[in-house]
Amino acid sequence: MAKLKLSGAVSLATIVYGYSSVLSDDMSNSFPTAETIRYLLRYKWLLMGITVVVALGTYIYTRTLPNYYKSTINCVPATSDQGLLGGAAGGLGSALKDFGLSKLSGGGGEQYEFVLIFFTRQIQDSMIARFDLRREYELEDKPMKDVRKEFEDNLDVELHAEGNYEISIWSRDSVKAATMCQTYVDYANGIANNIHRQDAAKTYGYLKGRLGLIDSTLDALTDSLQYYSRTYLMFSPEDQAKASATAIAEAKANVLQQETILGLLETSYGPNDAQVRAQKTLVQDLKQRTESMLRTPGLAGDFAITDAAGIGARYMRILGDFEAHAKLKAFLMPSFEQAQLDQMKSTPSLLVVDSPIPAEKKDRPKRALISAGAGLGMGILTMIVLLAIRAYRTMMNAES
Repeated sequence: MAKLKLSGAVSLATIVYGYSSVLSDDMSNSFPTAETIRYLLRYKWLLMGITVVVALGTYIYTRTLPNYYKSTINCVPATSDQGLLGGAAGGLGSALKDFGLSKLSGGGGEQYEFVLIFFTRQIQDSMIARFDLRREYELEDKPMKDVRKEFEDNLDVELHAEGNYEISIWSRDSVKAATMCQTYVDYANGIANNIHRQDAAKTYGYLKGRLGLIDSTLDALTDSLQYYSRTYLMFSPEDQAKASATAIAEAKANVLQQETILGLLETSYGPNDAQVRAQKTLVQDLKQRTESMLRTPGLAGDFAITDAAGIGARYMRILGDFEAHAKLKAFLMPSFEQAQLDQMKSTPSLLVVDSPIPAEKKDRPKRALISAGAGLGMGILTMIVLLAIRAYRTMMNAES
C-alpha cells in the first residue's frame, strides 16, 4: 500500500534565523516581523494557489489508491499446564536449566514470547502464499523481501499491559481481512506448538537416557543384592544383626551363669570333686560353642559374625544405592510421562477473546488528512523558498 511521507530538508527556523542575521546590521538586531509578513502577503495568492493545487492534486492521486479495511482480533496466552503431571514435572525446573531444557519463561508462567513468533519469516511467507498477497499488493515481479515489508506495513501487533494481544491486519477485502486475522493466530499457534514439541523432545530425550541409565544401575544393584543373598544369606542386615546379637548375648550370659555356679561348687567341694570337674567341662564346652558362634558361619547367615560388619556394610551400601536410584526413577517418571504427552498434544497457546469481524468502512487511506498535510507542507516549503530568496537579495544588496 502506497504511503505518502512528508519531510522538510530545511528547517524553517534555521532559514528565518539566517535571514534575521543577515538583516541584523541594518535593522538594529531586531527581526523585521511586520516587514516579513507584508512581504509574504504580497505572495498570498501564490501561496494559496500552490497549497490548493497541491492539496487537490494529492487528493486526486489518493483517489487512485485502493481502499484498505482493518480487522482486529483480541487474544490472550493460555495458562501454563498445571495438571498432576505438570506439577510433578515442575520440580525438575532448576535441574533442567543446567542442560538447556527449560522452557522460555513469560510473565506468570511458562509462555513463549509471541512477539518473536508474530514476525517470523515462516508465518509471513505462509500468510503471503495462503492469501496471494503478491497480487493484492501488486508486487508480482518484486523480490520476496519487498512483499514481506509490505505485509509488515499492513500488520499491527499490540501487547497491552493486561497481557492480551491485539492483532490488526489491513486488506482490500474486509472479509479477507477478518479471515487473515484468524488465520494469523492459527499459524502462530501452530508454530508455538512445534516449538513446544521440539522443547518436549529434548526433555524427553534427556529423561529417556537418564531413566535408561538408572534402569541399568538398578539391574546391576539387583544382581549384587541377589549375590549377597545367595552367597551369604544376607537379606535383612538389621534384623539379622539383632537376632545374632540376641543369641550371642544369651550364650555369653549362660557362660557367665555356669562360671558362677562353678565358683560356688569349687568353694564348697574343692577343685577335685567330681561335680566340680563336670561343671568345668560344661563351662569349657559353652565357651567353645560361644566362640564357634562368633567365628563359624550359620548364626546370622552364611558368614562368620566377625565378618558381619564388612559384609553388612557392603550390603547396606548396595541396598542404599538401590533405594536411592529407585526413588530417583519414581521422581523422574511423571516428568517423563509429561514429556511424552507434550510431544503428542496440540493445544492452542493463544486463546481468542474477541473474534475478528469484517469492517463496515475503509480504514485507509485517509485521503482528506493526506491532502491537507501535503497542501500545508507545500505551502510552508513555498514560504521558506520566498524567505530564502529575500534573504539572498538582501545580502547581495548589502554587499554592493
